[in-house]
Amino acid sequence: MEIVGYINLAIFLVAVVLTLMGKIRLPVQTMLILVTLICVVIGAVFKGFSDGLTGIFLLPNEVIGGIILHPITALLTGLFLAGALTASEGFEALKVIIAKLRKTPLGLVGTLVILIQLPVIASLPCGRIIAAALLPLLFTFGLEGGMGILTKAQLIVFIGAFTRNAMGSCGPSPIGGVGQIGEGFLGSFFPTAADGILRAPQAFSLMMGTALVALFLKMVSMKLYPEDVTLRDLPPGHEAKEEIEAKAPLRGYLSLAIFVIALLVGIFQPLGKMPVQTTLVIGGILIIILCRVTITDLIGGIILLPVTAMAAGFLAAGALAATGGFDALGKILSALKFLPFLGVAGMLAIFVQFQTILPLSCSRILTAALVPVLYLFGPAKFNLITWPQLAIVMAAYMINATTSCGPSPLGGGGMMGEGTMRAETGYIRGAYTFGAMAIMAPMAAIYMKFLNLSIFSPGSTEFVRNIIIIGIFVLIIAGVNGFLIKLGSYLFTDKASRNWKIQLLGFLVSGGIYGAILSFALYEFDMIPIFQGIVGGMIAALLIGYMVPKVLSQRR
Repeated sequence: MEIVGYINLAIFLVAVVLTLMGKIRLPVQTMLILVTLICVVIGAVFKGFSDGLTGIFLLPNEVIGGIILHPITALLTGLFLAGALTASEGFEALKVIIAKLRKTPLGLVGTLVILIQLPVIASLPCGRIIAAALLPLLFTFGLEGGMGILTKAQLIVFIGAFTRNAMGSCGPSPIGGVGQIGEGFLGSFFPTAADGILRAPQAFSLMMGTALVALFLKMVSMKLYPEDVTLRDLPPGHEAKEEIEAKAPLRGYLSLAIFVIALLVGIFQPLGKMPVQTTLVIGGILIIILCRVTITDLIGGIILLPVTAMAAGFLAAGALAATGGFDALGKILSALKFLPFLGVAGMLAIFVQFQTILPLSCSRILTAALVPVLYLFGPAKFNLITWPQLAIVMAAYMINATTSCGPSPLGGGGMMGEGTMRAETGYIRGAYTFGAMAIMAPMAAIYMKFLNLSIFSPGSTEFVRNIIIIGIFVLIIAGVNGFLIKLGSYLFTDKASRNWKIQLLGFLVSGGIYGAILSFALYEFDMIPIFQGIVGGMIAALLIGYMVPKVLSQRR
């Protein structure tokens, strides 16, 4: 059966890459279902030769057994609660609160900063929930939205940064978040991992990464694709329109309050341990009863794309697991450690970036498949890294994975932002992939090494020193990447091809820095792994940077 694993893995990867490059023009769900069927048929043929009819009959059970159901049920209940919130006009109440914030000493800028970070503060199981509710509100801040208080450039940065934050907020979510998949595996060694060992590194790096993404959009994307956003600026001499006062009914405030309470109960468990699905369903039922939500309104408020994408992805993952596809992937990646210029450090630097290289519409699709492979690199099987090192790599991998749906051209969440700013598909891809690779992954690794491992390993007395070290690394990572973004912007001309090459060079330099920092977090000052990490980081950066389109209007 080993050869079946390699064949099915190859089919899966080729199908994904061809879909990403636009060679296969099918919805991602359809493509994944077809891959599943092909893998099952191939597996059945080989099972027939090796195990006879019994092997063929047992294969469907093995496929179903390989599907992880908890994230799907948690996401369904989260979307159910969010649907109830939408139907009861809870988001309208949120808009009123935001409008009032602008009139406080925070002013417009402070309110915009809070708005951009609102997704990670709420941490819902899918960033599309809050993006779908608030993107229309953000659009109104521009000329064509009616208010005209932000210029075209400001609105692009604002919407792009908000969507970036939203399409990553599913990672640290305690209610069916993607990071919980990794926390489940780390629970084998860290008894309290389920309390959120990956939550803080993801949230911290996402907040910092969002700021650098805004900078990239302003200084690189707008120069690389100057004609690919059709928003307009307010004509000179025209005054901004009066703001239309936002209003919300009482039931909107009530549903918002129930939503927040359900969220807090799900996160802090003050009533004792209970499945998060239970908390969310109770919250949704209370909203339906107390706010008088009809079934029609409720169904209209539920977004089904993440669920269908996730179900199709898990089905494909189940087929690959049953036919040995992921065992093959584990062996291929493990074999990379024998390359002297890569080693374990270089291999891990590539592995962490795997989902940014192959972004799908929902990060759970590959995460459910790849986290078990990463887990096997630890003491559980291959023993390539220790448990603390596994936690560090998991933190970097997870933030990279959960932000991968943002730049995906296959129905990724970032397309919602591009639609709102009326930009060509792929406009924000460079900024999003750069942020995930160069900023978020190394920051999450450093945060896990110097702070979260201390918290989840009682007895450490170096808390203050570690906070200072994290601060230094943040300054280095943000400072160097900010300088590279500024330098690239300075070197740009009116030649798109030349600008793309400059951008690719920036990706390579930042990729090398990322690989060095990840290796330092794992092996500290051992220079050989640091060199291998640099090589691995640059290989990953080359693949990521190459996938960023040169010219949007001519890329297909």
